[in-house]
Amino acid sequence: MAKFETALEGHDFNALSGEGFQVSEERDYAYVVLRIRPNTAGAAEALSKLGIQLPNALGITGSLDTKLVKWISPDEYLVTLALSQKDAFIKDAKAALNGVFSAVVDNSGGYSLLKLSGEYRYDVLAKNCVYDCSRYLSEGKVVSTLFSKASAVIYRLDANSVYLMVRWSFADYAFNVLEASSREFR
Repeated sequence: MAKFETALEGHDFNALSGEGFQVSEERDYAYVVLRIRPNTAGAAEALSKLGIQLPNALGITGSLDTKLVKWISPDEYLVTLALSQKDAFIKDAKAALNGVFSAVVDNSGGYSLLKLSGEYRYDVLAKNCVYDCSRYLSEGKVVSTLFSKASAVIYRLDANSVYLMVRWSFADYAFNVLEASSREFR
C-alpha cells in the first residue's frame, strides 16, 4: 500500500494532550459516501451482500474494526473502513448496487478524523459547538454540526471518546481551534 500524508502530517498532537484532554489523529481509514434510500427496491439485498446495515436517523452501525456506517442525511451514509479494504469495497458496492438507484463515491482524501478523549473532551467541544455533545451525543449517535466555523461530523462509539471529522481543508484550522480551546484542560 502506498504511503500517504494526512492534512495534519507533522502536527504535534502531544502538544494538545495532557492529563484532562487528549487528541489523536486516526489514520489509515477510507471514507466512502453511499447515496441510497433505504426503501429503494433491491437496496436491502445489495447491502446484505456488502455486509452492512443502514442505521436509523442520527445513528451508526458496525465498528471501526470492520465497516462503520454513519447516517448523514435521509439518503446519505458515510462508510468508514480500513484504507486497505477501500478499493475492494467500492468495487463490490458498485457490483452489488448495479441497477439500484444509488451512488458510491470515494471521499477518502476529503476528511481528517480526530479522536478526543479525557475528562474535559466535552468542555472543549462546548467551546466550539452549538450542539450540546455532553448532553445529547449518546453512544452510537452521529451529528453533522459546526465545529467553530467549520462543518464537522461528530460521533460517539463508546463512553470514553468522541470522534471529530472535518474536511481536509479545515483540518489545520480545527487543530488550531483545539489547541486554543484546550489550553486550560491540559
